[in-house]
Amino acid sequence: MSHIVRVMEMRNTVLPVISILILSILSGCLGFDDADSDGIADVDDNCLNIPNSDQSDLDSDGDGDACDEDADGDGVSGSNDAFPLDSSEISDSDGDGIGDITDADRDGDGVANNEDAFPDDPTETTDTDGDRVGDNADTDDDGDGFIDPDDPFPLTIATSLLESGPYSVGTNDYKFTGSTGLELTVQVWYPASGESGEVVIYDSLYLGESWDSPSIDCSEIHPVLVFSHGNTGMRWNTEFLMQRLVSHGFIVAAPDHKFNTFFDNTEEKYPELILRRPTDIMDTFNWLVDESAAEGLFENCLDADAGYAVAGHSFGGYTTLSLAGATIDTDDLTEACDRGIEEGCEIRDAWWNERPNEDTVTLRDDRIWASIALAPWNGGVLKTGLSDIAIPTLILTGDSDETTDLEHVSQIVKDIGDGVDLTFGVINNTGHYQFSPIGCDAYPEYCDGQLSIQQVANITNRAALVFLSRLLGWPDAVSLEISDSEFIEWQ
Repeated sequence: MSHIVRVMEMRNTVLPVISILILSILSGCLGFDDADSDGIADVDDNCLNIPNSDQSDLDSDGDGDACDEDADGDGVSGSNDAFPLDSSEISDSDGDGIGDITDADRDGDGVANNEDAFPDDPTETTDTDGDRVGDNADTDDDGDGFIDPDDPFPLTIATSLLESGPYSVGTNDYKFTGSTGLELTVQVWYPASGESGEVVIYDSLYLGESWDSPSIDCSEIHPVLVFSHGNTGMRWNTEFLMQRLVSHGFIVAAPDHKFNTFFDNTEEKYPELILRRPTDIMDTFNWLVDESAAEGLFENCLDADAGYAVAGHSFGGYTTLSLAGATIDTDDLTEACDRGIEEGCEIRDAWWNERPNEDTVTLRDDRIWASIALAPWNGGVLKTGLSDIAIPTLILTGDSDETTDLEHVSQIVKDIGDGVDLTFGVINNTGHYQFSPIGCDAYPEYCDGQLSIQQVANITNRAALVFLSRLLGWPDAVSLEISDSEFIEWQ
């Protein structure tokens, strides 16, 4: 009996112990260690001290992502990895949430990586001269030896002013309505983006030398010259000068003067033309300014406040000198009228109709900073009022000119007087039409035995470019002779 009692006592003792063991196992309190209490036994836990019940291991290196210093296994620790869980990305330079490898503009400067000389520097995008210094920091962007503040074209390497310049020359014709209500056709020559396409044929009539309608290069600001053609001429007659000026960075525009071109000349319009020709030139510059505004044809190509230079040939010389400040006295017009010259009456009356209280016809444009007159005509009306010109002026003519002969041009120079910066050159053995080459083609008898068109063009181009570049303050211009030709005499 006592034996049975002891067995029962032992059974009562063992059962609670077994129960405790079973409960301990089931509750996880016995059988394994779990230092971070994430429910994963330490022997199986890929992060012993950091709870990570999901046991994620992106790079499968045995270390859980929660405790892996390089969770994505890309070789960059998480503290230095902008994308710690993306093995394909490690940085985000512009902080836009897109990794640099896939970001098309990783420095966030608005220029795509493949177009950005410095894709990792938001302060720089271009390196014009390839010297590995960005243009914003570079003091000589184009590396031509002229520091940017002194360089008229800091993004284009300067070349000698004595030869064709670094710019490709393009041209196109446009139409607009001027202040007189007439539709004007204007030809513009401009620095082009590269050399491509076909050479222009002006008005389907005359083969030029400029590229026809290429893209316009407005990466820099360009000075402007507006040109006035001669009587019965065309806007493109003196292309050689436009070519040379534009190759060195100018924009040149030239309108057809309505009712005074080869196609539409009307003799009865002479009085109107005396007053309207200068207006055509002013309207042309105004149009250019309008088109240089946002979304215009010449956006950012020119500075309206910088004004423009004016040039012209023959009747265009009259236009040029009038715009430069030469005036017409209505008393002279009345005197001509009294002598039976009807045009004198018509010009005077047309002027008084517009400005009844003004006895002096003034067609000056104060925005003009220089004028160039080639074999100029005084229009039959510019006399003592020529002395009112107050801007630097260059006059070139030929000693064999039978249209505006040397005596006529010399009188213009005399009437201008000494009160202005005037440069006057006479080209030997040269007539009227070398300045307008189609004239030599149409009237070869006026050019035979004289200097060739190319010889006169070379003299004219150099004189005009050096003259203008000096006034613009271009580097080295002041050291150049305006001409070294044996065929020109400076008066």
